[in-house]
Amino acid sequence: MMSKPKAWLFLDFDNTMMATEHLALPSLIARFNELYESQIGRPLTEAEFHEHFHGQARQSLCLSMSKHFGINVEGELLYHEREWRMMQMLQQKGVDMAPALLETLTLLQKSGVKLAFVSNNSIQRALAAMRYSTNGRGEELARLFGTAYFEAGDVQKPAPDIYLRALKQLQADPQESYAVEDSVTGVKAAVAAGITTFAYTGFAGTINGCTDELEKKLMAAGARTCFAHWNDFPALLKKEQESATVSSDSKDSSDSKDSSDSKDSSVIASSTGLSAVSGLQGSVAHAEQLSSD
Repeated sequence: MMSKPKAWLFLDFDNTMMATEHLALPSLIARFNELYESQIGRPLTEAEFHEHFHGQARQSLCLSMSKHFGINVEGELLYHEREWRMMQMLQQKGVDMAPALLETLTLLQKSGVKLAFVSNNSIQRALAAMRYSTNGRGEELARLFGTAYFEAGDVQKPAPDIYLRALKQLQADPQESYAVEDSVTGVKAAVAAGITTFAYTGFAGTINGCTDELEKKLMAAGARTCFAHWNDFPALLKKEQESATVSSDSKDSSDSKDSSDSKDSSVIASSTGLSAVSGLQGSVAHAEQLSSD
């Protein structure tokens, strides 16, 4: 039985930990245009993709594209040999790791926070990105997660399934868990699982430069706050944990006061000789206590 950590931190991978999307998008868009440009009468651009489809995974992306363009976008064709082509791209280009990511996660882990990897894309692709990290520290990042790796599979974000599975397998309490995502899709998934969620925007400029607009969308999706530098995250997490502790203490104090008020009421009733009323109030107070437990 694993010992209970102070908290679990669930981390998305693409453009949260490593800058993969600026490599993944061009190849996917090129494949789309190869298949469907003649049908829509123009090429799909990166700006248009990011505006309408950012963060969507395979099945939901194909459905959204089909609806948006009024065509039938077939997933098997669009993603034919996708992983192999992506790994070749990662090897050729190399992948940047988010600045200060390793130092921040290592610090959090030493403080008792447990780390889990949650991604719509395959673990294989993520490990390949780590392998070809431009700072040569991908193996250090991979080791931080131990065996806590989760990929969405058939039911992808924004559905909360990947988070719910991870919570169950890790025996983690969502109220004592936190997530970091970079997309509206990811934020919605974590929030739907009951997890307090932060949004990382440090790589947003590598896509379209619309950080302010993206932050508005992320906050509207349920992100507690946005941050662009991993150095800032420990303070944000500490503040959130302290806030949760204060709220819990306030609730406990309120529950204690309610219980005390009930006892005082019983004493007053008894002192006036209303023993039957006193007995009833005592039973109600006891029932309320059981209910609150």
